[in-house]
Amino acid sequence: AYTPDKPFFIYFAPGAGHGPHHVAKAWADKYKGKFDGGWDKMREEVFARQKAMGWIPADAELTQRPAFIPAWSDIPENQHAFQTRLMELYAGFVEHADTEAGRVIDELERQGLRDNTIVFYLVGDNGAATAGQNGSISELIFQNKIKSTIEQQMQTLDELGGLDVLGSAKTDNIYHAGWGWAGNTPFQYMKQVASHLGGTRNPMAVSWPAKIRHDTTPRSQFTHVNDVVPTIYEAIGITPPESVDGFKQDQLDGTSFAYTFNAPQAEPRKDTQYFEIFGNRAIYHDGWLASALGPSLVPEHARQGEHWDPAGDTWELYDLRNDFSQADNIAAANPQKVTELTALFMKEAEANKAFPIGGSFWYALRP
Repeated sequence: AYTPDKPFFIYFAPGAGHGPHHVAKAWADKYKGKFDGGWDKMREEVFARQKAMGWIPADAELTQRPAFIPAWSDIPENQHAFQTRLMELYAGFVEHADTEAGRVIDELERQGLRDNTIVFYLVGDNGAATAGQNGSISELIFQNKIKSTIEQQMQTLDELGGLDVLGSAKTDNIYHAGWGWAGNTPFQYMKQVASHLGGTRNPMAVSWPAKIRHDTTPRSQFTHVNDVVPTIYEAIGITPPESVDGFKQDQLDGTSFAYTFNAPQAEPRKDTQYFEIFGNRAIYHDGWLASALGPSLVPEHARQGEHWDPAGDTWELYDLRNDFSQADNIAAANPQKVTELTALFMKEAEANKAFPIGGSFWYALRP
């Protein structure tokens, strides 16, 4: 407001779709009945739409449901209305956030600034979340390790006022992990499982009417969130300083993807990226992705607990150039590639101070 003639930077980061899922009832009611078929059916429907719209390759495969996610048919019928309402609230929550983001764009248009404003729009929560939930009226129950059953929670909800109370200040609700899994269609797993794309991949749209020709072709070049800043710097001609206020700056890890703006089919320029959280880890390099599950799919589902040794984990291997959804583990047929990529992971983990691998999981066990 003081210097309207100068360029501006806005970072707009709402809470959606992170839990808890709070939104006015009218927004959730727009989705009444939309999810009554359950998460298995939703996943199949979303997968078909993704292909029809050209957002994923025609030969992409739909990955299988993880063993720790129950089939919708295994959810007792008396719980269906509770579980579907939790998803309706999530959908309304995300649409509400999208609408509010749209108000920012509308204001840029009103002020005549839209054409020469570059917008990066990322949607998601590190992959839709699981948080170990079976659906809950209070995320804090779980976070404080207080055991409860769905029946107990539904009884408490009835005492509070029934399904209409969900999404209000009286609850701290979050949906079932099955909905999070469906939200990451067609990938495996979900948030906190950084070894697989369901735990890391989010949609992003980039718009700059003055400089980017609009088209409907998805950019498939491998891109990471750390690439956004280098892209902004290249786009607007900023050379990052070597020091700020006397402090030497770390080198930027990302790779600008400005080269994709008007060249949808350009050869990818980012060659390497590592991932790790709670011992779930992966390394991407030149179209390949090696993945290893740690001691838990999420911290609450400990498989090996305190006796886990990351050196004993089995690594999976995927060729993302021909396997968009990370559906076909080809590690057994390519042991040399697995060895090469695991060595690269260790190098990247050391450079990024990620040791000890799984340390965050250990501290969760021994706070």
